[in-house]
Amino acid sequence: MTELADRIRGALYGVAVGDALGAPLEFMSAEGIRQQHGYVREMIGGGWLDVRPGEVTDDTQMTLAVAKGIVEQPDDPIPAIGRRFVEWYASRPKDVGATCATSIRKAVAIAQDKANPSSKDWMNASEWTDRSMGGRSAGNGSLMRTAYVGLYYVDENDAFNTAGAISKMTHYDRVAAQDCQAYSVMLQRMVTEPSIEKRFGIIRDVFRIWPCGERYDIDELSCDDYSPEPTGYVVDSFAAALHCVLTTYSFEDAVAKAVNLGGDADTIAAITGGLAGAIYGFMSIPDRWAQKLEPKYRKELYDLCEAAIAARKEFVS
Repeated sequence: MTELADRIRGALYGVAVGDALGAPLEFMSAEGIRQQHGYVREMIGGGWLDVRPGEVTDDTQMTLAVAKGIVEQPDDPIPAIGRRFVEWYASRPKDVGATCATSIRKAVAIAQDKANPSSKDWMNASEWTDRSMGGRSAGNGSLMRTAYVGLYYVDENDAFNTAGAISKMTHYDRVAAQDCQAYSVMLQRMVTEPSIEKRFGIIRDVFRIWPCGERYDIDELSCDDYSPEPTGYVVDSFAAALHCVLTTYSFEDAVAKAVNLGGDADTIAAITGGLAGAIYGFMSIPDRWAQKLEPKYRKELYDLCEAAIAARKEFVS
């Protein structure tokens, strides 16, 4: 396995592993987790969704939908992604975020082809959702799902623009889109950077010029005594994930720290897993975690990683 392939696989599997590890702890407080489970480092299952150990949630399922749409139609992936969102929602998944659910339903309602809303339908639907929610569509539900954008596209501008467009399919808010762009560009740069020190530096470089910097200071996030807010607000979630990555020294420690924050544990851990996987690589993911994922999802993750590796083959040594 080349180093590029290792980091691409690390990032995409990292999203799924973080999601599965955090799912049983979603909406619990950090203190509640400590009292009930101690410090979680295993796939325990349970929680409000009553997940099985290793079961993923909508975070991974929507990430895979995005990835498949990009592979099918990389030059204009929104319709292909949207078709998969509609199919996935119709399958009645165990959990769907409110903003995503509202935008998907609206896109179907206004589309001439109910199974295949157009790019314009998605933008109109998410704008309607934003208005109906009083301008509060800056949740984290589009952030983790844009990880594959940074893994697949060779050109940084393509990653930047595509991430923003994918976010706005459901989350019309400007900050949500820009944080997705920051996340994708971080991953886009990390997977081709041979120096681990410079991969950490990429986080700082990108973070300083994006909206989350309006509320958080990157040096503050790098301090052990910083107290993250593990909420569903995209800025809080991104900051919490960055803190977990910047204050640990391994994939396992970063993701474990994320899930034990509680709150929106599965999504924050999925975001963290994408970053930590790109930094440390697939081989750093504990096998006891990766092997707990359902075989169906392991196969899909493998195939999508192969597609991203092929798309970036000019960087493979």
